[in-house]
Amino acid sequence: MSLNLTGKKLFLFDFDGTLVDTSQGIMASLNHTREHYGLSALTFEQARQAIGRGLEVMLTDTLSERPDIERAEAAQIYRAHHETHMYTGLKFYPGLLDFLARLRLQKKLLGIVSNKHSYFIAKILAKLSCPVSFDIIVGADTLPEHKPSPRPVLHACAQLGLNQTEAVLFGDSIYDTQAGRQAGVFTIGCAWGFNGLEPFQAEPPDFVIHHISEIII
Repeated sequence: MSLNLTGKKLFLFDFDGTLVDTSQGIMASLNHTREHYGLSALTFEQARQAIGRGLEVMLTDTLSERPDIERAEAAQIYRAHHETHMYTGLKFYPGLLDFLARLRLQKKLLGIVSNKHSYFIAKILAKLSCPVSFDIIVGADTLPEHKPSPRPVLHACAQLGLNQTEAVLFGDSIYDTQAGRQAGVFTIGCAWGFNGLEPFQAEPPDFVIHHISEIII
């Protein structure tokens, strides 16, 4: 089944698990942080549901055995490690670069709305030599509220002078669906992400795709 989005003007994307597979770098830094506090390593399967709501929430969930740990300190340890290990195993998901290039040729606006710090997003895009530029990047450091709040999505639309009905949000988590729905944008669930179809069973987006080729532009 395909979906025609030729009428949309703004294409917004989550980053981790939607545009780029960053799972190896995230897990390397997460387990480095756990090791620092004497905790055993987690598998991706054990940690995947904690990824997506921002670093502080992820660390709270994955360091739950040690409620005494200062989360701000743990975040510093994670970020210091991630600075040099975020590039591990990076890759765009299949078809995404071509899709972005086609959107650009059609004069569509492109944006990233992520709970990842914009500094890391920019560094990863540069490392991957991304040939397509984005009109806006809304990261964890852009606003005090993060997804599932609709504010990051609304901010992206407002900054580019568009109504929410002219935008579409691609994401792989329940937080993307919740943020997009509350913001009034069309939501697309990406089943290739960190949690497969699981997030969309509890919070169905407007449309679910398994490959970006299912979108007609």
